[in-house]
Amino acid sequence: MTTASEDHPQSAVIQVASGPGNETRTCIPCAFKGMQNRRLILGARQKVTVSSAVSVEYNDALFLGEVMASRPDGDSGWQVEVGVEQILTGLESLIALRSRLLGESVSSTAALVTAHATK
Repeated sequence: MTTASEDHPQSAVIQVASGPGNETRTCIPCAFKGMQNRRLILGARQKVTVSSAVSVEYNDALFLGEVMASRPDGDSGWQVEVGVEQILTGLESLIALRSRLLGESVSSTAALVTAHATK
């Protein structure tokens, strides 16, 4: 399967873990250039280290994988190829569900704190 949108690149975001054991992530804006087989082709303004575990947010999907190549791409920056291991779809509905669950959890916690504070 090959898809491409060379004329109108789509906005995407690459997320790279800052270091082992570190939950901080670096977000790199990029352009979705296409997908060939199980490889995402992205255009980024900065180099992404080969073999880095990354996630890529594009449209309503989250692609999980590893950087297979990162090479200069003329004036536009870097062409980054990500070998995709897993694709999660329906992000908008997952985010809404998470908000609803956290909202219920937060109100339950707030009730417990209020009850504890009045004793």
